[in-house]
Amino acid sequence: MIDPKHIAQQFLDTLIAKDAARWEPLLTEDVGLRVATMRDGAAYRARARVVKRLLDDASAWRDATVQTQSILTEGNHVAIQFRIQATETVRYVEHNRVAFLALNDDRVQMIDLYAPAPQPSARRDKTWIAPATLSDDELNHLFASLQYTFDVYEWIPPNISGTRGMTESRWGSDDAHPGSNGIADVRWTPENADAQIQAVIEEHRARNVGFTWYASAFDTPGDLRARLERHGLALAGDQAFMARVGLDDLDIPINPSISVELVDGSDDAVLEASLHIIGRCFNWTTAQIDERRPGFYERHKNPKFRDEEIHYLARLDGAPVADARVVLRGGIAYLGGASTLPEFRKRKIYSTMLRRRLEAAHARGYHIAAIHAEPMSRRVVNRYGFREFFKVYLYGWMPVMDLNVIKSLVPDE
Repeated sequence: MIDPKHIAQQFLDTLIAKDAARWEPLLTEDVGLRVATMRDGAAYRARARVVKRLLDDASAWRDATVQTQSILTEGNHVAIQFRIQATETVRYVEHNRVAFLALNDDRVQMIDLYAPAPQPSARRDKTWIAPATLSDDELNHLFASLQYTFDVYEWIPPNISGTRGMTESRWGSDDAHPGSNGIADVRWTPENADAQIQAVIEEHRARNVGFTWYASAFDTPGDLRARLERHGLALAGDQAFMARVGLDDLDIPINPSISVELVDGSDDAVLEASLHIIGRCFNWTTAQIDERRPGFYERHKNPKFRDEEIHYLARLDGAPVADARVVLRGGIAYLGGASTLPEFRKRKIYSTMLRRRLEAAHARGYHIAAIHAEPMSRRVVNRYGFREFFKVYLYGWMPVMDLNVIKSLVPDE
């Protein structure tokens, strides 16, 4: 008897192979298939019909990969949780699915497939590193997917809720501050965009909370920003998405008086110092710091994240003065959350932390570094080989508009 887990893995490999001949030895002649989606259900019987449906599904997938998340067996029954990633049209997506297989004589006799709609995605293969030879068009497609590098199958932050789909992504909490709730990656039509914008506003008005809208070059319709302004949203500022291709020859000045230590979760005082530097530099309220503290501690104390999220704290004369991270996901080194206390700026602290992060990424084989650069960091990274690819515009809305709060969403000093 063949191990049912081996049959399950064969099923997954064949699912993305797009080869009808590979199905024949795996499925019985009278195999059945039941498919359930969020919209409808379907049923097929006899191998030719089942294979056609499975091949029709796979026909839209380019460069497909499959990731097995879990396989459970009980007698002749196998349950598989898996994720397929592929390029569909021009977007990189993932299909998170579950299949229940009933086996008979080492072949699949019945398939129950639960197939919700795909979601936008970034590469989950942690061994893949983007080469320095990508064209600008390839880089733009890669960069467009980076907001989806966070994987909810690895960790869900406390005190958070959110949705991610092919037409929009939203997230938020019960905090009323507009920086605690957001919407991004909108792919709407000119015909429905205004109604959708108004629905977002009314949903947040009903909850009595503000939100930030991140409008990028990839959003549709093309006049989305003008529509947001007509609906009363206020522009807080912009972030330039900038990248450096090639991490050799890092001619970036440092301040030798700065000591840089790794934030590894072993010292709560270091975590607290980092959290307060971030909060102060990004204009978080005390309530926002308190709300984010549990997730900040939980993630830093989990050792499985330390290799892909490298976090540094800088000290001057023993006092914590700056904080910065580099996230190694999606094939690139993403520079996130650099913060220097205002009274210590213009002392090459930012450039010191920039160099340390790029050196760490280079040592791990990475070729491309990227950043959403706000005005302060933009002026620095522009000097050291980073160039702009596109801008993200941040708009704010509050039940009672306060332009000072909205402008604080994009630090510029």
